[in-house]
Amino acid sequence: MTKTKRKQKNQQQKKKSESRASSSFIIPDTKKGTWIAMTIVFIVPVILYLQTVSFGFINFDDNEIITENEAFISDLKNIPEAFKTDAFIDGGSHFYRPMQTLSYMGDLQVSTVENPWMFHLRQVLMLGVIAVLLFLLLLRFGIPKGFAVLGTLIYCLHPLFVSNIAWVPARGDLQLMLFSLLSFVLFIEFLRKKSYALLIFSWIAFTLALFSKETAALLPLVFLLYFFAFVKERKFEIRYAIFIGLFVVSGIVWFWMRSVAIGDFANPDEVIGAFSQNGEVGLVPFLLNIQTIPESLTNFFFPIDIDFLPNFSIIKTMIGIAILLFLAIWLFKNKSRLTSEKLFFIAWFLLLLLPTMLFKPYHIDYLQHRFLLPMVGILLLVLTLLPKDLSSFSNNAVPGVLIVLLFIFAVSTYSRSLAYEDSMTFYNKAIDQNPNSDFAYIHRGYLMQAEGKANNALNDFTKAIEINPEYASAYNNRGVVYAALGQYDKAIADYSKSLKLKPGNVEAYNNRGLAYSYKGLFNKAIEDYNVVIEMDPKLAEGYNNLGMAYGNQGIFDKAIEGFSKAIELKPDYAMAYNNLGLALAAQGKTASACQAFKNAVKYGLNEARENVERYCR
Repeated sequence: MTKTKRKQKNQQQKKKSESRASSSFIIPDTKKGTWIAMTIVFIVPVILYLQTVSFGFINFDDNEIITENEAFISDLKNIPEAFKTDAFIDGGSHFYRPMQTLSYMGDLQVSTVENPWMFHLRQVLMLGVIAVLLFLLLLRFGIPKGFAVLGTLIYCLHPLFVSNIAWVPARGDLQLMLFSLLSFVLFIEFLRKKSYALLIFSWIAFTLALFSKETAALLPLVFLLYFFAFVKERKFEIRYAIFIGLFVVSGIVWFWMRSVAIGDFANPDEVIGAFSQNGEVGLVPFLLNIQTIPESLTNFFFPIDIDFLPNFSIIKTMIGIAILLFLAIWLFKNKSRLTSEKLFFIAWFLLLLLPTMLFKPYHIDYLQHRFLLPMVGILLLVLTLLPKDLSSFSNNAVPGVLIVLLFIFAVSTYSRSLAYEDSMTFYNKAIDQNPNSDFAYIHRGYLMQAEGKANNALNDFTKAIEINPEYASAYNNRGVVYAALGQYDKAIADYSKSLKLKPGNVEAYNNRGLAYSYKGLFNKAIEDYNVVIEMDPKLAEGYNNLGMAYGNQGIFDKAIEGFSKAIELKPDYAMAYNNLGLALAAQGKTASACQAFKNAVKYGLNEARENVERYCR
């Protein structure tokens, strides 16, 4: 070999060596390196969020979904029923999330609503698994291993997604993300290896995603777009027909079970806009939520001021539109990927974001936890369109910048997650960040009221009304505080205003009836209680209050009728038993009264013991 050839060979070997070194800047490009990478991406986000395991609930949906349904969720015998009801377990919402309910059931077997550590630990561990799956997905799109590690960590430590982990009601989106990524990774492997086992596992993961959140219904379309964008040799195979058939079966079963649990949009008016207990669902909310698209991009690329309870911002909307224009120009000019591939990433983002826009929550314009899965499309777009010399780490400044960004995100996310430690901390932070959030003020008012801080509660409810004079619930709750302070005229005025704004508010009718009773206006109270019973014939409290109004007028037959109906609807209603005993005693029916008082004590009303001693001799 001549000296010149030997020199050329050495230079080639040196270049190969440098290439291998650059491509494995952080992680060795070996099988062992893959396991090291998976370990890193699992451990780092878990460690960052581990502090949340000691957090409590924040009384933002978690009280309605979990705390108020503790008896149902803690009983594993209700597992079949989880597939027959909505996410709030009362039939009052349009959300069908049986997998979420099942996971809560498991959490309550080892922790409590007072100390929900297992609820939070599950969120954290799910994030670790999601990080591993996201890393594997990035590899399958040709992202170098070291770059995939940094991309995954930046995504999973992104401040935009804090609520997904620190806020327990975001469980459905975590499950959606986990099972969707798993199904998609398995789907890609199925296309490469043609394995029936991979086909079956991908289908199972898709089915679990479907029963986690409705957004998964569009996953088959995402899979189909991937097939046409990335599979070069497309010819019909029996495997594909089986795959499609399995997905169709899951879809039919899911749609049927969802219809049984919460109904469907059979009424054309409901398609346009149907109201539930937490917001409005339909096409009108979808149109009102269009700003979500640009604002989600702003929050993703510039996570500087992310609201805990966000409202639309014209500034964020304009920045988001600018980002959209920039991405469009970049897509047009960048030739490193086929057009179909680039459009696939955009389709991932839009298809999986649009279903979430069909719901418009009251007093909040959007919720960031819904961005977790859609934003994967933007992550893939950015990482795959970066110049190859950057993505292969030949420019060592790039990973350095990304590591600094990762550190900044970690600090921001850690600090931001502290707001979810307890309910008072959360709403204080939300108000500090957004002083015009009527939602935050009314919820902090609830907490002040529960702590016996009546004046603070009055101030918060009043502030919510000042921000939003049409806020019916704020008037109702301020009325409750006025009533507790003995200011019944002010309470009645607030209840009446609440009913004017929201005529179907059963709670306001019931509360106004109580205020009338305290003022001795029993006939007016009876009118309100009759409305309550007409609107909600299964509300035991309505019948009990009606019985009390009649009893205070000495009309004991009707009082007994009301208390008896309350007990029929709620057999462990201790107060109704005690009231029934008093009415029976007033009629001289001592034996029956004695039994009623004993039942009151049996079901936990200790003050009824005096009545037992008096009438049960």
